[in-house]
Amino acid sequence: MGKVISIINMKGGVGKTTLTLGFADLLADQGKSILLIDADPQFNATQAMLDCYKINDSDEEHNYYTRDILPNSKTIYRLFRPQVDMSQAYTTPTSDDIIINLKTNLDMLCGDLNLVLVNKSNNNSYVKRIRNFIEDNHLKDKYDYIFIDCPPTLTIYTDSALMASDYYLIPNRIDRYSIVGIDSLQKAVGSLINEERIPLKCIGLVYTMIDNDISPKQMAIKENFESKSVVNDLDIFSSMMTTAKNIQVGKSGTIPTRYQKSREDMEAICAELLQKLDTAEDEEAWHYV
Repeated sequence: MGKVISIINMKGGVGKTTLTLGFADLLADQGKSILLIDADPQFNATQAMLDCYKINDSDEEHNYYTRDILPNSKTIYRLFRPQVDMSQAYTTPTSDDIIINLKTNLDMLCGDLNLVLVNKSNNNSYVKRIRNFIEDNHLKDKYDYIFIDCPPTLTIYTDSALMASDYYLIPNRIDRYSIVGIDSLQKAVGSLINEERIPLKCIGLVYTMIDNDISPKQMAIKENFESKSVVNDLDIFSSMMTTAKNIQVGKSGTIPTRYQKSREDMEAICAELLQKLDTAEDEEAWHYV
């Protein structure tokens, strides 16, 4: 059965979406069946993937999204948009209704700016919408891994993503303020686990945007960060994502697997992720023996 993994940090600018794109694209290349869910209203993951796989030289920029995705409501907002007729019960969309194919082994549920409207709702059922969509469409039987790119804020759709997940992974940049995002995230996740009684686990923390040669100052910040009590229980990956300027300005787009050094980083991180997932699954199996 497939695993659902949310990529999340309460602090922006930590390479969250870049890491998510790398996981999805590389594992698909390696023969794994992947679904990428863009739950961030900024929908940067959607734009990056569509730029790479759905826009050719004759298209106008983002034409595919405005021409084919939005008019047909093939976005995550379909799970959350308000009902026009309140006399009719909500029905979960089918996967065929809203999931698109990007390439062999890689499908996507596109993001949507309209998600910002959802957080103004008091409908508590929204928190279960992503989980119900996955369960009702048996997506964990279809995909080996489902990655959810979460927003760096506490919202209904953030909770919905975590509610649907088996694990969450934390991307983290080495700076003086990184502990703030981790502390906020762990408190929020702990509260959600206690309130909803869900078996959500952290699979680890990945350092991102690392200089090729870590300076003594960065090393001191890293050591101080890892000494904090909130970090003690986190499994920190030995593999890291180094800084790659080409990801922001390169002709090959913003997917890290399109650049040699970033692809090598992702290969190491993915290998470590799969190993940690196997270990977690073995430990869970022993728990029930």
